[in-house]
Amino acid sequence: MNQWDYKIVSINTQHQPDVLGWISGSGDGNSTIEKALESMGNNGWELVAFFPARPADQTVKHPISDHNSILPANPWLYQAIFKKPSETMEERQERVGSERLERRARAAKSR
Repeated sequence: MNQWDYKIVSINTQHQPDVLGWISGSGDGNSTIEKALESMGNNGWELVAFFPARPADQTVKHPISDHNSILPANPWLYQAIFKKPSETMEERQERVGSERLERRARAAKSR
């Protein structure tokens, strides 16, 4: 029986940070979704589900003041659930070893 690792990724399709970390509007959220899906797929993750993260207004109660607040629906925020087979111990050791070699090579290159 296969063991699976799962990952949940939140994707904001309205805004994305630019190189300096500023938020800029992106007219079309499709490119943001495509980048996230491509990135996860390149790392071996398979998309299982994709749905709105907060499709309706939600009322939350502050734990200390007991005051109710309303979180408005966010039509731009989505959640994607991914899965991939769990690594065996040998696969994990091999991956960690190759990542160490890559880091050393980059460090030596930058000197």
